[in-house]
Amino acid sequence: MRSLRIIVVSLAAICLARADVKEIESKAAQLKANGDAAGALAAYEEAAALEPKSAHFQDEIGFLLAVLKRSDEAMEHFKHAIELDPQYAPAHYHLGVALWLGHKPDASIPELRRAVELDADNAAYQSRLSEALDNTGHVDEALPHLKAAINLEPQNRSTWKMLGAALEKTRDPVGALDAYQHAVDLDPSDTAARNSLGMMMVATRRPAEGIAEFETVLAADPANTTARMNIGFVHLEKRELDQAIASFRDVIARDPNHAAAHYNLGVALKDKDDIDAAKSEFTRALALDPTMAEAHYMLGIAHWQSGEFDDAAKEMRAAIAQRPDYAEAYFMLGTALKQKGELAPAEEALRTAIKLDPDNPGPYNTLAQILRQKGDIAGSKKMFAEGARVKQTKEAELGTMLQRK
Repeated sequence: MRSLRIIVVSLAAICLARADVKEIESKAAQLKANGDAAGALAAYEEAAALEPKSAHFQDEIGFLLAVLKRSDEAMEHFKHAIELDPQYAPAHYHLGVALWLGHKPDASIPELRRAVELDADNAAYQSRLSEALDNTGHVDEALPHLKAAINLEPQNRSTWKMLGAALEKTRDPVGALDAYQHAVDLDPSDTAARNSLGMMMVATRRPAEGIAEFETVLAADPANTTARMNIGFVHLEKRELDQAIASFRDVIARDPNHAAAHYNLGVALKDKDDIDAAKSEFTRALALDPTMAEAHYMLGIAHWQSGEFDDAAKEMRAAIAQRPDYAEAYFMLGTALKQKGELAPAEEALRTAIKLDPDNPGPYNTLAQILRQKGDIAGSKKMFAEGARVKQTKEAELGTMLQRK
């Protein structure tokens, strides 16, 4: 009888403890929902003391520690949750997010992958994994997860925007346009999505529709600089230089320190053969943003057109310093050095240009001229022939593309 009584008392104690835990957990969840992270943390810690083998409680404690900016402690609790239950997807997900925010992508992505493996029907897991893959240069891997997230939550505007941006990177403007259109349809007031939609319309040869989208943005938000810049860009692409100049000057009037507006204004002015004015704008752009490789390049082009080959070479070297794989800058550096009679460094620059972009016929032909000047007739003929071959290949590819359209 005594033994039976002890068992009955023990079972009652267990039931009472479970009831206490359930009550504490309910309290913790309510505090969390009310935004009281500290209070919820204390409650979950109390629950975890009663159920030390609960992966769920350890994960909740970790989450609340992360909210309270105690990330190192949070990660320890996420790891402990995984030790208690390796199949507990939320802990893998939260650990992956914490590692990502701690700038540890190599450790983060495997945890996010594991969360998706354990719960593929969680749109947040799919979306976060795709974002991490995209941001680490694995956009092709990111796309299936983005599409899975959209299938799970087709009304999520942010995921549609992420898909549009990813498809842009893979050079699929038609797919990107469709994604941005979905985002705009879900929220017509999203000016960022509408600006992106407009740019994809331009990219798919619908510039008038693109401008209409930008004007819709400006009607709702007259201070939207991106829309004004985009309108200027479309005019520049269409060689409507006066309209482009007016658009970029409008941006600069509103924001004199907008480096990209000065740069684009410089491009438009150069295309109108106003070289001195263009130089002034490129110089202003670089004063505002010395890292703008394109501005160094275009300023170098302007100097080259003015016969200022020393300055042209200087700007091309500055562009290369900012972007070491800048094939066009190497080509123009070689061209400027050739004009200065510095054949050896010119040859080196041109060979680098060819290595970086073997599909551009220009460097082959300029290099062929240098080799001829140096007396290397065989080498010169070889380069001229290679340049002609590359040009012919490019023209054939262009013809095929035009036939398809």
